[in-house]
Amino acid sequence: MSGPRASHRIGVLGLAVGSLSTACGSPSSSSPILTGEPPTTRSPVVIDADFDLSDVAAIAILLRDPKLDIRAITITGTGVVHCGGGRLLARYVLDELEASSIPFACGRQDPGPDGRSFPAEWRATADAGFGLDITPQAEAGIPLDAVELIRTAVADSPSAPTIVTLGPLTNLEDAFAADPALADRVAAIHAMLGAVEAPGNVLVEDHTPEDRLEWNAFADPSAVAAVFAAEVPIALVPLDATDDVPVPADLLDRLEADHAAAGADLVRELLIRNPVRLQADQGQQLWDELAALVLTDPDLADWTESALTVADDGRLTQDEAGRPARFAASADRPAVEKALLAALRQGSPRATPFQLAGTLGITLDGFACTISGHSDRDGPHRVDFKSTTDKPSGAAIVGTAAPQTWQDVLDLLPVIGQQAKLPSWLVVGPIAADGVGSGKVITATGDLLEGFYGPICYTGAWPHGRFVAGTPFEVGSGALGS
Repeated sequence: MSGPRASHRIGVLGLAVGSLSTACGSPSSSSPILTGEPPTTRSPVVIDADFDLSDVAAIAILLRDPKLDIRAITITGTGVVHCGGGRLLARYVLDELEASSIPFACGRQDPGPDGRSFPAEWRATADAGFGLDITPQAEAGIPLDAVELIRTAVADSPSAPTIVTLGPLTNLEDAFAADPALADRVAAIHAMLGAVEAPGNVLVEDHTPEDRLEWNAFADPSAVAAVFAAEVPIALVPLDATDDVPVPADLLDRLEADHAAAGADLVRELLIRNPVRLQADQGQQLWDELAALVLTDPDLADWTESALTVADDGRLTQDEAGRPARFAASADRPAVEKALLAALRQGSPRATPFQLAGTLGITLDGFACTISGHSDRDGPHRVDFKSTTDKPSGAAIVGTAAPQTWQDVLDLLPVIGQQAKLPSWLVVGPIAADGVGSGKVITATGDLLEGFYGPICYTGAWPHGRFVAGTPFEVGSGALGS
């Protein structure tokens, strides 16, 4: 890409993306963001996402940003979620955030010849909606196609929109191929993508962090190359910046203090149902949340202008022969965390606020495993486990399938570590594990159905070690004694 026209357009990238924080007005945050309004005070945006946990939080941020007019959402079928699960999740998120009028569609599910699929277990979790209680809804007519929706959203936008991509660039590649003039009508591309100088996060096929591969680029490298070839300004939020903003270990506690707004309550529920997002040893970062936040508040990051090339495996390299781009080289962690909470707490409550079915506290003190808290009904329960043993330990909530009883659980404990696999009648609920003996409160969540359950504390590693049972309880029985 070269020539005066390309140089001019990259020069206005700050106006197309960065100046959203100053060029737009701030209408009341209590009203939902609706499509089709004249962007007299808000900048038009099309979101393209693959709906992982980070994406859902980012979409909640973007939907409630009073500076933005979200025109459409497209689902990247080559990303974490497949189209079926993605459509259900998109419909649910839009309904919960009172933005049901925003159209959505999914693209193809097969990447280019050099693409790779995300791990199957990641995709299965996303397809299942991350544990959210989503009621399937029948779609009227033929589902919209992502490429056609992008073209329509760009054409119908009163001014050139910014396309925010939070997953692989497959849909954007296909849209530019279907309409070569489309890039002329796009203000900018703002993408969570790649690693310029930072270690990579792709750890499959013998790849290591030193390979500097990031999943959104690795999943469909030819799509990245195709988008890089288009004459449209690009701003990247790569791992270089997101490495500076790990998911705060206390994010759930902070949201518990104030989750009245829809975004805060939705992310709170997702963290309760998926506590792995809060575990520091899992390498979880505010990937797409950061991309969403810096769209209208670019000062949260330090930006670098550079020329970038993309390799066949999706690796980005700074090279004078590459295409001009702007990327976030670092991020201000305290400022980002503050902005994240403020953004999630923007606007009105959720359509159906989340409520836990119970909260259980389990303590392992020497040889005693005690339980307290309450169980009000069947459904998602939170378990807070604390051990005073200074040893690796944990607790599991377990039940039995008929005709077995709690006595069968007690009989199993002395030999459970000798079992090649756990018996099918043993119903294992949430497990909270303190693998290093930190003595800190460890949280886990899981659904409990009607019936009797009980706490099983252990020292060692589940399901091996020394086990001790606590007092069983009936789900929905109310307050539990300690």
